[in-house]
Amino acid sequence: MIISHKHKYVFVELPQTASSAIAKELKANYDGHEILFKHALYSTDFLKQAKPEEKAYKVISGMRNPMDICVSNYFKFKTDHENRYSNPRLMQHGFLRKYIMRWWNVRQYKSIVEKGETFEQFFTRAYSVPYASWSIIEHKRMDFIIRFENLNDDFAQALKVIGVDKVRDIPVANKTAEKTKTFWEYYETDTAKRRAKYIFGPYLKRWDYDFPESWNHIQVPWYSFFMYRMVNIARVIFWKFLR
Repeated sequence: MIISHKHKYVFVELPQTASSAIAKELKANYDGHEILFKHALYSTDFLKQAKPEEKAYKVISGMRNPMDICVSNYFKFKTDHENRYSNPRLMQHGFLRKYIMRWWNVRQYKSIVEKGETFEQFFTRAYSVPYASWSIIEHKRMDFIIRFENLNDDFAQALKVIGVDKVRDIPVANKTAEKTKTFWEYYETDTAKRRAKYIFGPYLKRWDYDFPESWNHIQVPWYSFFMYRMVNIARVIFWKFLR
């Protein structure tokens, strides 16, 4: 998490939304400095310790199409990104999350590398319930959300909300190796597309993302919205109290 007392803003780092690059840029050029820890929650971590005046600061965060995140995850596992999966280490924060994420990451890495899973095999095995991130409890509080898909234009708009002038575009960092196509193209078969509609449909609808028009012959099943609401009850409890 990044805070600037000079410009009175807080940047909440949602994972896999270019948050590292944005945080680095805020620290370099917009008087930001680190507070709490990287993926701290605004609602539970920041507000509990913030001073009254800090609670009035502008709040910005990021977002990314989860179908893109899924593809990026696959290639990070496949290429052992930054050696983080062949040499797993605990995350620094989180009561349960650091153990769960290490277990999950190692499992995906071994399945992809040792068994040679394709993207579709990975996606079918690893994603079984409708997707959500902790944006469902955090982003309704935000003054502006920077979309990964429109990174530099949205970053400029976020700076306007904060009340500062943009210095430069955000330098590219932490790019996923081997990812050579647009993420939509990795969902090649109708089987993968149907599963994607079930897994990602409710979240995409919530945050105004669209599927390609060429997928219109496949509908988001009604029960995915029911499952999305039910699973999110448990997710909210985990993210707020157990993570």
